[in-house]
Amino acid sequence: MFLIFIDELVWLLDKYGVKVKLFADDMKLYLRILNDVDILVLQDALTAVYNWANEWQLSISIEKCYILSLGKATNQVVLSIGNSVLPKTVSLSVRHIAYFSVHFCILCK
Repeated sequence: MFLIFIDELVWLLDKYGVKVKLFADDMKLYLRILNDVDILVLQDALTAVYNWANEWQLSISIEKCYILSLGKATNQVVLSIGNSVLPKTVSLSVRHIAYFSVHFCILCK
């Protein structure tokens, strides 16, 4: 039954161009941020998730929600779900990502 609910949410987020990964009742959203418009699109998608959950009387565990920034710029993106501002967990620059990739490859050998 839950899959019927969640399928509609994936379809809804696809309209925003947001990628979705699901596992059980957990969801990860991601979007490539190139400019301020992309930030607004992601915020609109988060608002859509919040509204969808309210419509279906489902709760979102806000305390489990975080922002993970990867890439060149670690700008101060502020995103929220409902009235709750999401905390940043980690910001990784390109240099750190490259180092992590090398480290990961060494561990895999």
